[in-house]
Parts: sequence; C-alpha cells; structure tokens
Amino acid sequence: MTEWSQENEKKILRKYRFTLTFRVLRIFLICFVIYALYIAGVSIVFDKTRSDLKHAYNSLIVLEWLHPNMKGQYSMGSPAEITPFLTQKFSYPLEKQVGKEKVVVGEMHVEKSILNSNSSLSMDLPSTNTSQKFNFNLPEDPVTGKATSSQLNNNVWKALEKLPEGAVAEMAFSISTFKEPIELVKMLAPYDVRIVWMPLYTGEFKSFEPTASGRSSGTISVYDRIGLSGGLKVSDDYSHISQAEEIYNVRDSQRWMLENMEKLLTEKKSYYEGFLGLNHLQERYNYIKKNGFQAYGAVVTGPTRQLMGLQDLEGISNEMLGDVELLNGYNW
Repeated sequence: MTEWSQENEKKILRKYRFTLTFRVLRIFLICFVIYALYIAGVSIVFDKTRSDLKHAYNSLIVLEWLHPNMKGQYSMGSPAEITPFLTQKFSYPLEKQVGKEKVVVGEMHVEKSILNSNSSLSMDLPSTNTSQKFNFNLPEDPVTGKATSSQLNNNVWKALEKLPEGAVAEMAFSISTFKEPIELVKMLAPYDVRIVWMPLYTGEFKSFEPTASGRSSGTISVYDRIGLSGGLKVSDDYSHISQAEEIYNVRDSQRWMLENMEKLLTEKKSYYEGFLGLNHLQERYNYIKKNGFQAYGAVVTGPTRQLMGLQDLEGISNEMLGDVELLNGYNW
C-alpha cells in the first residue's frame, strides 16, 4: 500500500484533471461532429428541395401587389442560408422602373422559420421613396355609392415643367370612375408613358373592412390595397420565373394575378397573412372572380414632357410625383 503524501495527492489530482479535461474535450468533439453532420444533412436536403424558391417567389408577387412600381430581383442560383433552427434567410435587391431604367432603391430581407408566426419580410430602403407613400382616392363611397371629392395637385405639373429636357419620372394619379384595366390602358394609349401599376378595388368596405384606411375632406383612401402590375408566373418547381416589367398585356397580367392568388390560397392563412403580410386574400379573390378587375388609378413612368400631357385627361386627380432620373441623353 502506497503511503499517502502531498506529492501523491498532487499526482492523483493531475491525473484526474487530465482525465476530466480529456472527457470534456471528447464530448465537445462528439457534439461538434454531430452538429456538423446535422448542418451538412440539413444543407443537402434544402439544396435538393430548394423550398426557399417558393418563399422567394411568393414574396416577389406580394411585393408587386402591395408596393407600387416595386420589384425584386431574386437569384435562383443562390440557395438561402439555413440556420440550426431551420430558419431560411435570404435577401434580394429592390428595383423601380423609372423611364426605361431600373433603379435600385433598397433590399428585401426574408426570414422563413418553421413557424409562420416567426417568419418575416422587411424592406431596407436607405432613402425615402415617394412611391411608398402613393395614395389613391376611391371614386365613390362603396357603402353609399356617392361620388367622393376630387382633389387636384397642381404642384405636380409645376414641378414637371421645371425639370430639364430628357428627365424621366414616375407619377401616380386617381381617376373619377372605376374602370377595367384594359379601359385605362386605352385611355392612356395616346401618351408615350408606361403603366407599371394600378390600384384595384377588391371589395373594401363591402366584403370586408380594410386593415388601414383614411377619410379626409370627402376622399377615401385604402392604404393596404393591392394593385395590378405587369405580373409574374413561375414554373411548377419554382425554378424559372417570367416577369412582365409593365402592364402591356392586360389579359395576361390579370390571369397571372388570379393564378398566383389561387396558389397562395392553398397555403395556411398564417402563411400569407402572418408571413407575407397579405390581408383578406380570400375576400379579395372572391370579389375579383365575381365582379372582375376594377382599377381606380395608375402609376406611370416616362419622359417628363409626356407626363405633362396627362393633365389634359378628364377625371384624373390626386396626382403625386415619384422618383425622377436625370439622364445624360434623351433615351426613351
């Protein structure tokens, strides 16, 4: 039997300290290997399935519906970042059409977790974009049927007059009656401008109460309205997106919008409302299917001299000037 001593005690403590340290390191190593295998497995599964493509596409169509003249450019070749908690994170540039040019105005950040309630879309816009504040006046009160007040904004025309030759801009306006989008296209056909967005009446105050609206001096504005854009369509596996930059074929734009609505309605309500921020989708879809598309304004872009010609149109009001680009040479 070995006689107990301080030296022996130190040796035993060193031995157990080394053994304990080795065991802890071994556990950490095992955990790291398991974690690495887990992340690798998750990444392989997500790379194969590319479920982020569906979420990206749905965020793109909702972006176009809710935000006038705003489009996203998502790269299908770059898979989303996957966190250990299976949250998919990705981002893409935000662009606007001003004249013939596409202007980058910010970035969309998307986080899609397993729970729709913990998922989000957020736009990073470094500068204040007027198009985010475009308001449109309903031509009549949906409840009473009485015409609303039309307010002209002569400051827009004065601003356009002061801009130099060759400048291009975006402009929004309301109209005095509901029109089918194709009728509005025909009304603007004599003017050399591009129609990029139209606010749609989808049953607000009749079929449902809008989430955000305002009444002032006889006008009625719906702030969470949706609008018709050029449109997007996608392949069955979400790997290929076709995009129309402007509303040049109204029938196609309307058909694509209804098809996209139908696809979204197959998802849970928490998905398109909680995650995508699209309220009252079922009610809007039902109203459009029953009553057809009804526009009550437009966002257009073109040379300032062409935009000035729109002041001769009867029934337009609530004019608002958006982004302006000064070109080195006239290019339209």
